[in-house]
Formats: sequence, C-alpha cells, structure tokens
Amino acid sequence: MSGSIAVLQRSKGFLLLLFLAVVGFATASWAAEVPRQVLAFYYPWYGAADGPGGAGKTVHWGRIDVAGKDIEASTDYPELGVYDSHDPNLIDRHCRWAKAAGIDGFIVSWWGHNHYTDRAMPLILEACKRHGLTTCIYYETVPRPRTPRSAADDIVKVLNKYGKHPAHLKASGKPVVFIYGRALQEMGLTEWLKALEMINAECEGGFAAMGDQFSYGAVRVFDGVHTYNTAGQLGGRDLADASRWAAETYPSWVRLADDGGRICAITVIPGYDDTKIRKPGLAVKRYDGELYRVQWEQAIKADPHWVLITSFNEWHEGSEIEPSVQYGRRYLDLTAEYAGRFKANKNPRRPAGDVRSENVLSRQEKERLRDKLKGLTVAVLPGADSMGFWWLLDMGVKTELLNWDNVVAGDLTPQRYPLLLYCGSEHYRRTVHKSGDVDDALVAYLRSGGFLLVLSGMPWPFYYDEDGRAVNRSSQFGVTLRMGWEQPPDGLEPRFVQPKRYLQHVPEQFAFPTSGDLRWRPFVAQAGLEHTSLLQLRDAAGGNLGDAVAYAQLKEGGKVFYVCFNLLEGPHAEALLYDAFDFVGTHIAK
Repeated sequence: MSGSIAVLQRSKGFLLLLFLAVVGFATASWAAEVPRQVLAFYYPWYGAADGPGGAGKTVHWGRIDVAGKDIEASTDYPELGVYDSHDPNLIDRHCRWAKAAGIDGFIVSWWGHNHYTDRAMPLILEACKRHGLTTCIYYETVPRPRTPRSAADDIVKVLNKYGKHPAHLKASGKPVVFIYGRALQEMGLTEWLKALEMINAECEGGFAAMGDQFSYGAVRVFDGVHTYNTAGQLGGRDLADASRWAAETYPSWVRLADDGGRICAITVIPGYDDTKIRKPGLAVKRYDGELYRVQWEQAIKADPHWVLITSFNEWHEGSEIEPSVQYGRRYLDLTAEYAGRFKANKNPRRPAGDVRSENVLSRQEKERLRDKLKGLTVAVLPGADSMGFWWLLDMGVKTELLNWDNVVAGDLTPQRYPLLLYCGSEHYRRTVHKSGDVDDALVAYLRSGGFLLVLSGMPWPFYYDEDGRAVNRSSQFGVTLRMGWEQPPDGLEPRFVQPKRYLQHVPEQFAFPTSGDLRWRPFVAQAGLEHTSLLQLRDAAGGNLGDAVAYAQLKEGGKVFYVCFNLLEGPHAEALLYDAFDFVGTHIAK
C-alpha cells in the first residue's frame, strides 16, 4: 500500500488514528509483477467410513446409495465414488488432474485451527509441492468476538504454520490468503483494514489479502479482489444472456482493480445446483458445457491477473469440475483448453490506473469541494463500507468514525457533527445499553437540527438490527422508502432522469443498470415536508417510479439526503458523489 491519510476513530474516551492507504493508493506493482494463473476452489471436508479422515463414519456426504449412484448431500456423483479428503492418494489424484487441466493451484476452504479442513492442509501442501502446484486457504469465518484482533491472531497463526511452505501461493513473494464474503461481512471493511495492518505488522514480509468483494472500498483495503460465486447473477439466463452479462461485468471488475493497482481475479463456474441441500435452492444450467465456455471466452477478453474456478469439488452445490458419473471428464478437458489459451497471452497487462472512468473530476473541482467542506467534521456511523465513505477519504475531508457507544453517550450533536454519514449495508446496532437507545440518539440528533446523509451499500438502510431481525427503522430517521422491485419488470425500460439540473456532473438521463444488484427502493416524500427531488426513475412512458436521489427537511427538525445504493455501483458514481456533497455543503448551514 502506498500513501496514507489519518482518519479519526472515536473510541471510549479517546481518539485513535486509523491510517488508510487511500491517497495515491494506485501503484503498478501488482499489475506488473503478478503472472496470469488459474486457481480452483477446493474442499477438503469429505470423509469416508473406511478413510483416515472419516475414521468409521462419513463426513459431509450424508446418505449414500452406491448402486443408484446417489448421495444425499451431493448434486452429482463423483467418478471416484465417496472419498476421504485426508487420503494422500486421493489428494495426489486431484493434483494430477488439476495439473493436467492447466490449473496452477487450489484455494482451500478453511474453517479454523484444528478443524477437519485444517488437518488436511499439510497433506495438500505436500501434494501440491510434488506436482508443481500452489495452494492457500479460503478464510471462511472470523472467530468470536469477531474483532480485528481475533481475525489478525487467527491469520497470523495460519501464516506461521503454512505461509513459508514452498507450495504456498504467493504474490510478489508474499503468501496469499483469500477472504470469503462471510468473513468480510462479519467485520466490514474498516475493521478488516485494521486487521490487515496488524497482520502485516506481525508477519515478516507481510502478506497479500484477496477480498471477496468488487467495490470501491474493497480495492482500497485489500491487495486484490475477487468473488466466490456468480450463480446468483447467472441464474435464469440463457446462453446469450449469460455471455452478455459476462461481457459487461468482467471488464468492469478488471477496471476497478486496475484503477487501484490491485490484483484482479475473475470467477467462472461450470454450473450450479444446490437444490439438494437448500429449499427452494438455486440451479444454473450447464448447457452441456457451453455456459462454462462463454464465461471463459469473456474472462480471457477481460484479461484479469487470475481466473478462479468455482469449483474443483464443491459437490453440495453442484459446481464441481472434478470428474463425475454425470459429466465424465468434460470439464477438466474444457479447463485445459481455456487455461492454456488464457496463459498463452505473453503480453504485459495494462498499467494500473490508465483506464479511469470518464467521470473523473478535475483537480480544480476537487479542491473547490474540499474548500467548501473545510472545517467540517463528518461523523460516520459504524460499518462504513459503501463507496461514499471511501471516496470522501480520497477527497481528504476530515472524517471521524464513531462507534455505537459514542452514538448513545451524548457525543452525537449537530454542534459537534453538522453532518452524519450512513455508509453501512442494511444492518445496524439498535441497542447498546437499553432497548432502542441508538434509535433514540439518532432521532435526538435530527430533532436538534442534524443532517443525515444516507449513502448505503445495500437497498434498505436501518432495516436489520444487530441480531438480524427485520426492524425497518429507516422512516423513523426521515428515510422514507417503499418497496420497488427485486428485478425490473419486463418492458419497463427504466431510466434515471433529473427533473431539474441539480447534479451538474451527472447526465440528465441514463439507463437503469442491467447487471449487478438490480433491486429498487425509492425515496417517498412525507406530505407537507420541504422536499427536493434531484434524480427520479421513470419508465418508458415517462411515469415517475420514485426518487433515487432526494433531499428533505423533516417536520421535527433536521435534514436528510438520500442516494439509492446501486447508483454508487454505476459509471456515474464519482460524479454523483461530488454533486451530492456539493449540494449538502450548500444546504448544511441553512
């Protein structure tokens, strides 16, 4: 990481300095030094009754019907039959297959020290060494209390055990750890940033962390970005539509990583079917191998550093390429074909940072906004993951991260913090000491004249409490949303439209996204309130579907500014954030 600015983090009774590498963060080092590789997610959690891991019982297979070639917890039936992940001969066979298919290494599902999966790691490392492969862990979950310290201690121990092994996957000489989305969400980006700082300080030479999230913030926290599974995006698509999705999505992911000088990994899947283990579950058709082909074709065109395969042997979810009774060795053969093509490209990858969005603002404009916000301390509620927070840091605006104790302790006042930023997902902590005391503090802040700016990373802010219960308190804080849709209805052709030109750097009209999270949750003005609609969504006939960007003054006092979450994932995100903060800076003193 290069370049850093200090962000104040308010803790109990004192301030901590959190150093974020976000100014001048882009370097060409990763793009220049990381060779093209193909890696496959690998599962060492199976046990057979007569195997060394199962030790008299089966593990992770469920009921087995050998004659009928059926396994209770597996979509398909392995060519090798029910096997044991701790069997050295089995691991050796997997490594030989992977090597022949052009796979360079395994990303191994790992669930904690002394777990069944952990006990397989020494065997996998040794087998990979013999076959010229590499491997690393897929970090699935953070041990309680799920703090930066508990994550750091856990991963430092992993690196001390395995990181120096010659078969451990490395990037620029640093051992790699992949962080799964579950583990990422258990702490959030700001807490992971602290954890990574601890790990790098405690591990000689540091390490490289690959986060399971393609986002503006993730590129500023992790050394690389990826996603585990694209089944949710591919479900229900025919081959042509799947190819279009990949053609639109893969290059945008690569650009995001390249803009930050980070490692980019694109994921391909042969198909997916978890309907045996989940109800109703999700199934993505394989189309006789053609689905795999169209993804590979687009991945090669996008030219990431790494292509990831989900999966080598996740039998529960039917995403395996390992030979099966149903498909034979078709997917190993396809992998060999496309992995060879991908790695045959000897041209150097594009320099990081040379494909920035067309909406990048001039230095003069950014300086003007910084001057406008000078002297303003922006308070940020915990869980700040969306682009809004990280972009504000890039701008160099003074930002203070609160914790929930600060919120209920009386520190949160308009005099101290004229602007309060919500950049979380849909979860927040509602209770610290007594039921709903966070709600009470936020209401008191607004009634005293505070200004709440909502730049959520998910569709409905303040929707779930700390226990995951749906409480939907957003309207209590003036963020009055209504249900729109999960997917745009056919034939609607929705477009964002500015009713008046408040957002000077944003186009007057542009289309609703066609990929990514397509949910729609519009802002609805409360009757009798002063309300400004800055950006609306309209259908093909011009019908108003609600506000995507809105400003409102509340009856009880206070102000609210709302930006629909998926605008922060689109091509005009930076321009929109600039205009939003420009608008807020004008109205905050009124």
